[in-house]
Amino acid sequence: MAATSVMAADGTAGKAKLAGTTWQSIAQLPDWSGVWELDWRAGAGRGAAGMPKLTPEAQAKLDKYRADQKEGKNAQTNTANCDPPGMPQIMTQPYPVEFLVTPGKVTVAIEAYSQMRRIFVDGRPLPKDPQPTWLGYSVGRWEGDTLVVETNGFRNGTWLDAVGNPLTEAAKITERFHRLNFGQLEIELTVDDPKAYTKPWTIKLNQTIRLDTDLLDYVVNENEKDLQHIAPTIDKAK
Repeated sequence: MAATSVMAADGTAGKAKLAGTTWQSIAQLPDWSGVWELDWRAGAGRGAAGMPKLTPEAQAKLDKYRADQKEGKNAQTNTANCDPPGMPQIMTQPYPVEFLVTPGKVTVAIEAYSQMRRIFVDGRPLPKDPQPTWLGYSVGRWEGDTLVVETNGFRNGTWLDAVGNPLTEAAKITERFHRLNFGQLEIELTVDDPKAYTKPWTIKLNQTIRLDTDLLDYVVNENEKDLQHIAPTIDKAK
């Protein structure tokens, strides 16, 4: 796993001058405060429009998913096992998110699966050998009032979306966050996964501000209906 670095106030990587000035004034950062929700009418998460041809390996995985689903087998993506959706599927869930923009870091609180993304904007590069995680490892930079984010380090065998398109550990995702006006936040998302897709492609996700609301708890096992139908264990059967 690559070690993380610290960007000091004077721009020197690896050392932090504790008595130095802050990385960037809060006044210089865009105001994204509030709760935002995806415009689900665009069909995000249900298969991206303009998606390129899959590689043979990825196509075989998708074909198996569809065949299992047709036969009534448990062909759901990882969320069927109460695992988090992962990236980028987590950003296409029909649940609200909240952005906390601070010097050196942007934190994305996601109601779905109670997930938390951390985007480092302190000058560090993407790690070459990151610890694989559901959400990957994200670094960003400001281009004016647009935040450009690059993410790698995904777990192998996760899913791009909710309809069975795969994602591999070779994937790199680039996002461009830009607030169009008071009520609209646009996310331009590019997927580059050479093991699964023949070329990169880009979709746009539109977030709408939700006033006078807060994030709620999201606990997968609450109101769970399946356990009672599972066959008893040997101990219980005695």
